[in-house]
Amino acid sequence: MILNKGLWFGKGSLLVEGASLGETVEVDLEISQDQAGLTLTGRLQGDVTGNVSIRIAPNEVGTYTIDAHIAGLVLDGIAKLESEPNLCLLWNQGHTQSASVSLFPIGGGIGCRGFWYEGGRTRTWEILFKLKQQAVGGANVVSIRRPRG
Repeated sequence: MILNKGLWFGKGSLLVEGASLGETVEVDLEISQDQAGLTLTGRLQGDVTGNVSIRIAPNEVGTYTIDAHIAGLVLDGIAKLESEPNLCLLWNQGHTQSASVSLFPIGGGIGCRGFWYEGGRTRTWEILFKLKQQAVGGANVVSIRRPRG
């Protein structure tokens, strides 16, 4: 899995089908980890603005279950996160909205590309996430340090 705990910042573009120019999108994320999986929390700003809360947990069949709340959308999904690129498929409860997401290492960060489909319209995005601060923990101490490089 290429996702690591810490504070991340992502910047990229969101393109609506038929448009010639993409809209800038920025994402601040904190990724935390516990014994049951990962939690991503943060804020999305740009053409789509809102809070982000994503829970990723391994399931009994060797994949990962995803529960995502992104800017007012509630999506469930499944992911393959053990090999690159990491792939995710998400959908809403009524199956009227769906998204596919791929994550891959690039340029000292994590690239995120995806497709969003709803009501006959498709949006695509490309975002580069860079680590702002990495969380470092001990047996009973947690501290934050800046990444080197």
